[in-house]
Amino acid sequence: MPEQKTWEMSNIIKKVSNKLKNVINGFKHNKRLKQREKVNKYLIETRQTDLNRWKKNNELDELWNERTAILGGYISKQSKIIEFGAGNMFLKTFLNPIDYTPTDIVKRFEETVVCDLNKPIIIDLSKYDTAVLSGVLEYVHNIDAVFEQLEKNHVKQVVLSYCCSDLVSLSRDLNGWLSDLSKSDLQEVFNTYNYKVKDYQEWQNQSIFNLNLNV
Repeated sequence: MPEQKTWEMSNIIKKVSNKLKNVINGFKHNKRLKQREKVNKYLIETRQTDLNRWKKNNELDELWNERTAILGGYISKQSKIIEFGAGNMFLKTFLNPIDYTPTDIVKRFEETVVCDLNKPIIIDLSKYDTAVLSGVLEYVHNIDAVFEQLEKNHVKQVVLSYCCSDLVSLSRDLNGWLSDLSKSDLQEVFNTYNYKVKDYQEWQNQSIFNLNLNV
């Protein structure tokens, strides 16, 4: 009997300990979410980029590679490609292109060109046929400004993904998203800058577009 009581007491202690850990972890998680929401509201007000977040490599989710592979399926290896928000450069591994320029908010690799799309683009885009934006435009305040530069420099193809506000119900603040466009809003941007949707599909409720410039 004493051994039985000791075993029962040990089980009770373990259960209480696990519940306490869950409460503490939940509290920490909620605190991080509130902090991110606060930071995001500040970024929107000041039109800045969350540089501190994207400095961390652990912010790059390997699941995003699957999305990048879908975008890569629309691109010719012969194209002169510029990828914005290239991250770990999975597109280069997947496509093995002849002419590829990775850009990102931080210089993760020697060949990475630093580019903040919330600032004027100083890269000569006229050298490229194809621009890739995989999970990037959500973090851009002024998407029109990006497309204005793409059209001005005659970038013939743009492949991109976007979490449209009418298809994705997730909190934009908690995800750190800085723009809030519906699918029809995006279509309007494309039309304004003479880009036509050639292909469309969805991946985990995210919209994937393959655009061609009307010339």
